[in-house]
Amino acid sequence: MLTMDQRLLSICIPTRGRVEVIRNTLNSIYKSDAKLSEYEVVIYDSSENDELSTLLRLEYNFPNLVYKKGENRGFLNIISALELGKGMLLKLQNDYSEFKNGSLIKLLEIIRNYKKTKPLLFFGNLSLKNIQVKEYKSFDEFIYELSYYSTWSTSFSIWNSDFHYCTDINVNTMFPHTSLLFEQNQKDLYVINNEELFSNQNISKKGGYNLFNTFAVVYLKMLEDIYNENLISIKTFNHIKSDLYYNFLIDWYYKTKIQKNEYTFDLLEIKKSMNVYYSSMAYTKMIVLAYMQAFKNSLSQHIKAIFNIIKNKDVKINE
Repeated sequence: MLTMDQRLLSICIPTRGRVEVIRNTLNSIYKSDAKLSEYEVVIYDSSENDELSTLLRLEYNFPNLVYKKGENRGFLNIISALELGKGMLLKLQNDYSEFKNGSLIKLLEIIRNYKKTKPLLFFGNLSLKNIQVKEYKSFDEFIYELSYYSTWSTSFSIWNSDFHYCTDINVNTMFPHTSLLFEQNQKDLYVINNEELFSNQNISKKGGYNLFNTFAVVYLKMLEDIYNENLISIKTFNHIKSDLYYNFLIDWYYKTKIQKNEYTFDLLEIKKSMNVYYSSMAYTKMIVLAYMQAFKNSLSQHIKAIFNIIKNKDVKINE
C-alpha cells in the first residue's frame, strides 16, 4: 500500500472566490472509486473570506485533502498550488474543470504506466484533432502538435522531481505553467493523451486581464524566446502563430467584442497588441472574419427557429 509520501498523484487546484464551482469539481473527484491512498487533492485558496475553508471543514473531511489559505499572486497562484503537492505527478487543475466518470482511475493508471520513465505528460482533453494518445521523441514536434493549447492549465502536469528541478527558473507571470512546460525541453519522451477526461463548468464572468495582449504578445514572445534558443523551428513558431490567429483570436474577438457576454477581460488597445506579431491587414481581417462568424451564427439560429416553427405546425396538422 502506498504511504502518504508515495501517492501517485497530486491534483493541484488554485482557486479564488468560486466556492460552488470548486464544490462541483471536488464532488467529481471524490465520487470516484479511486483509492484515497493513491492520490491527494491540494487547494491553494487566495479568496478574501473563509467561505471555502468552512465548506471543506463541513463537507470534505478527507485524509488526502490539503488546504492552504494564501495571498493572491495572480496566475502565480499556480506555482503556489503545485508547491503543495507531494505526489509523484503534480496535475494542475482549473477549479472549474470537473473529472468525468472513470477518468481519475484512468489517470492513475496512466501514471503507473509512465512512473519509471517519467516523460512529459500533456492531457489534451479532445482539444487536439485526430489524436488519442501519441508519443514524441522531439520537443519541437511535441510543441508543434500542442500549438497554443500549451497555455491551457488543466492540460498541464509535471513530475514532482522535475518540478523541484525547475524551481530556480523565472516563470512568466501570465503563463507560469507554460514556462515550466517549455523548460522541460530535454526529455527523452513527450506524451499527449487526448482522451476526454474533464468537462468544464461555464464561468460567465471569466477574465480580469488583457486578453489580446496576453495571447497575441506575451505568449508569442515566449514562443519567440524558445525559437531563438533553437528549441523549436521556425515552422513550429509560424504554425502556432497562424493557429492562434485563426482558431483563437478571431473567435475571442467575436465572443468579447460582438457577442453579448459577461466576460471581464480588459480589451484596451487590441490593435496595438495585434500589430506586435501580426500585420495591420491581419488586424482588419480579424474583425471582418469575426463579423462573418457572427452573421453565420445568427443565420443558423434563424434557420433553426424557422425549422422548429414548421415542425410544430406539422405536428398540429397531424393531430
